[in-house]
Amino acid sequence: MEMTNKTRNKLKERLKATEKWIEYFLDVEKNRSISKKALKALNKDKPILGFIFRIIYLPTRIWDFISDIIWWNRYRKCCKEVEFIKQELKNYE
Repeated sequence: MEMTNKTRNKLKERLKATEKWIEYFLDVEKNRSISKKALKALNKDKPILGFIFRIIYLPTRIWDFISDIIWWNRYRKCCKEVEFIKQELKNYE
């Protein structure tokens, strides 16, 4: 099966966009990690207040945990897409 130039170009564009999304996602996760470390350090300074806030924000923390699972799944899916697109481009060159 012959891949047309148009199809090849579309795959290359998709590859670039997906790689860019992966890079952006990792940047965001790095910044979120820094924020989480800062919050832990803040809660160490005032443990009682930190405990109260952990209880108050428990529903939000549960939602964040589920959201993290969903976003990391999307990240893994994009990594697989990159593998498949690269393989597809390699097969037709």
